[in-house]
Amino acid sequence: MLNSKRPIKIIGYGAHGRVVEDIARAVGEPVSGFIDDDPGSAPANVQVEGSVAEAIPRFAAAHRFVVAIGDAGVRRSFAEMVLAAGGELATLVHPSAVIAKDVKIGHGTVVMAGAIINPGTVIGRFAIINTGAIVDHDNIIEDNVQIAPGCNLAGNVTCRRDCFSGTGATVIPRMVIGEGAYVAAGATVIRSVKPHTLVAGCPATEKKSL
Repeated sequence: MLNSKRPIKIIGYGAHGRVVEDIARAVGEPVSGFIDDDPGSAPANVQVEGSVAEAIPRFAAAHRFVVAIGDAGVRRSFAEMVLAAGGELATLVHPSAVIAKDVKIGHGTVVMAGAIINPGTVIGRFAIINTGAIVDHDNIIEDNVQIAPGCNLAGNVTCRRDCFSGTGATVIPRMVIGEGAYVAAGATVIRSVKPHTLVAGCPATEKKSL
């Protein structure tokens, strides 16, 4: 989605990072390897640079970055480290995703295979819209939100920054998922979720504060 063709460094080598690499290659974006604080976890034939904090400034001028980390706090920290170093966050959208023409997607966000994003939706920076997720019309997805595989957000849902909606969760129209909240897998949200709380069940009820 970006005009620049500087190669991409993927921050985070693991299952999520490999999925991000696959998306980049599917859309013709050059990938020059991974950055991970534990480079020894990768096979010998995979290029992984150690020390994220040291590597970001070193590569910022000549590369773009995608942060392939599931943990919201770590993902935000590394994304902000890229921006502080003057680096660019690449946006990746799998070619099988269905995205309405007026949808706005922030830098560093990854939209995975089979996702559907309907008209009027705005998605912030370094968010994850995972495999097969449905984000219906007029949703507001703030920075660093993760929508897990198979999650279904109805229309006019607001997901505040750093929140997580788990695999197969359903959120009915006009709900607000609060900042840093966690919606467990399979939950059905029929009431807005307070910030920094975990909800689970059908219907979803608050289980604990985070």
